Amino acid sequence: MKLLTLLLSLLLPLSAVGAQADMDSLLARLESSSWVAEGADPPQRVAYVFTDMACPYCAELWENMQPLIRHPDNSLQVRHIIVGLIHPKRSFTQGGAILAAPDPAAALAEHEGHYDDGGIRPLERVPDAIRSQIHNNTALMIGLGLQGTPALVFEDSQGRWRLAPGVIGKEALRAEVFQISEQ
Repeated sequence: MKLLTLLLSLLLPLSAVGAQADMDSLLARLESSSWVAEGADPPQRVAYVFTDMACPYCAELWENMQPLIRHPDNSLQVRHIIVGLIHPKRSFTQGGAILAAPDPAAALAEHEGHYDDGGIRPLERVPDAIRSQIHNNTALMIGLGLQGTPALVFEDSQGRWRLAPGVIGKEALRAEVFQISEQ
C-alpha cells in the first residue's frame, strides 16, 4: 500500500498543465483528437493515453491495461491518441496502419501484443488525412508540454483530472485509473 501511495503522489494534477478555467477546452481537444478506443462502450468514464508505435513503454502499459479492460467491472474506455515522436518513419507508418485499419482497436492490439516482434505491418504510404491526424495528435501532446510517451490523462476517484507520464504499475492502474476494487 505504501508503494501505491508513493506512486499516486507522483501523478500530476492536470491543472498543473494548464489553468483550471481551461479544463473544458483541454478535455474538448482531447475528445476531438484522433484516437483508438478500447474498453467500455458506452463508457461511464474515459482516459486518454498518448501512444507512439515505436515506444516499448507504450506496449508495456497497453499490456498492463488488458486484464483491467476485460474485467467485468470495468466502466472505463481508454482512448489511445496515436502520435509520431520517437521514430518518425516507424511511428507514422505503423500508426497510420492502425488508424487506417477497418478495426483500429484490433490493429492496435496486434501491434502492441507483438511489439517485440516488430508490431503491425507498416503502411508503405500513409494517406495525407491520416498523416495529418498523427501530426495534429503530436502537436496536441507537445502543446500540453508532454515530452514522452506514454502519457495518461485520467479522472481520479476524487473527480480530479490527472496526468501520469510513463508506465503506471498494475496496482495503480487498477485502483486509481480503472477504479476496480480488489475482490
